[in-house]
Amino acid sequence: MSTKTIDASMMRKNLSEALDTVRDSKNIILVKRRGNVESALIDIDTLEDLLAVQDPEYVKSIAEARASKEWYTPEEVFGDIWTK
Repeated sequence: MSTKTIDASMMRKNLSEALDTVRDSKNIILVKRRGNVESALIDIDTLEDLLAVQDPEYVKSIAEARASKEWYTPEEVFGDIWTK
């Protein structure tokens, strides 16, 4: 993942390309107005990941799962999908 910076007026002219760049390569585009970075354009999957790690219950569930020492093989998790 990389970060690119673009001026707001340039992004307006190339919005479709900016959206494709974010979606296809998981880049983050920082948007400048009057020389200052004010906003960011990110892929929805990246946003969901960022929101999830801010959820205390989600983070707690990960910590509990790691502490439980219960391990599953890929076959147990994915079943037939893993072996195909």
